[in-house]
Amino acid sequence: MDASNAVQFGVLLRQARKRKGWSQAELAGDKYTGSYISHLESGRRSATPEVIEFLCRQLGIPPEEWGVTSSGQVSDQPSSAMEDLLLAERAWSERDWAGAIKYATRAVEIAERTHDQGRHWEALYVLAQANFASGNFPEAAELAEQLAEHETGGRLPVARAQALSLASFAHRSADRLGWAVAFAARAVEAASAAPPVVLSDALMALVSAMTEAGHSLIESRPYLDRLEAVEPELSSDHAKGMVEWTLGAVAIAAGEPDTGVPHFEKALALLDSRRDVRLWLRLQRTFAEAKVDAGFLDGVPQMLQNASVGLSLVGNKHDLAELRQAEAKLALATGEPQRAAELMEEVLADPALGAPDVSHGSTRLVLANAYAALNKVGLAREQYAQAAIALENEGRLRSALRAWRQASELKESS
Repeated sequence: MDASNAVQFGVLLRQARKRKGWSQAELAGDKYTGSYISHLESGRRSATPEVIEFLCRQLGIPPEEWGVTSSGQVSDQPSSAMEDLLLAERAWSERDWAGAIKYATRAVEIAERTHDQGRHWEALYVLAQANFASGNFPEAAELAEQLAEHETGGRLPVARAQALSLASFAHRSADRLGWAVAFAARAVEAASAAPPVVLSDALMALVSAMTEAGHSLIESRPYLDRLEAVEPELSSDHAKGMVEWTLGAVAIAAGEPDTGVPHFEKALALLDSRRDVRLWLRLQRTFAEAKVDAGFLDGVPQMLQNASVGLSLVGNKHDLAELRQAEAKLALATGEPQRAAELMEEVLADPALGAPDVSHGSTRLVLANAYAALNKVGLAREQYAQAAIALENEGRLRSALRAWRQASELKESS
């Protein structure tokens, strides 16, 4: 590998690492150092066959994606899909999801025509991530399922585990909680011998999906214990912050705010807003809503204000719908049911936020609570019923049962 090819290899290596969300130290593992990975990415060092093999195992991708063979030789006929992949990566870095989808789709088509399996897997992965980031959750889930069954996924356990985790996250975001649990369970199995950062992703996908689907803390406890055990092995504070966020959300949902709030506070301290500003803003919103649900209102207005300003610029329609829901919950908690009702009515009437592909079960539940507080019994009963049906369809069966019960109790007291 000459100097020119070393530079090209380094650029592609850095993009692959960034796409995983890993630090240089995480990629290096116990075998190399973050400094050595930095030298590879800058082109100051050329990768040996042994290094290439190690990096492929860590990242779960074949050497052909970097235009080299397993022996470190530059491929004679690099896929023309590489150019579109580079453009897709550029669009991704600029949060141009439509551009990333466009170029990744072209790369998928070219790689398929040229029978370049490694490049085909990579292009599908970029396409799935771009769809997920833009809020196209069903499309992202379908692509992630393809990735899990792809030839490359079959050869590389890390690739398969990452694809299964992405499928779970996408199904959960699309309110297909049964599928989310199933794919996350497969991801945990596939990641059993993978690096800690891959295993932690799979475990987070599983406990999050189980919690939203209404599984008890007893059922998820073995996986929570494994997640807490793997956290110290993560070298990135950002990755540890994601684990703390997950542990906090599960604890709050289980009715243990004294345990959950400290986890959220750790997550705020560990997550790097410069690395992913949208993720940071979503954490602010999630923590604020969790505190309201737990009856703690200190700091909540400021967190929601921060989230509102930022997500109005970088969030998708799902982010904004969830933000309005958190704001409505705060209004209810502070004695403003009319304000809460108006916020939820605006969401349902909005062409984007009220679209069929946006979850409305929780929105209607908050609206029902607001109507009940305003003594609008008929409207409240109607919204509880609609919320229950939506929650059933989403797989949130315990929440649906509570909504039906609330509707019934309202009927009895009317």
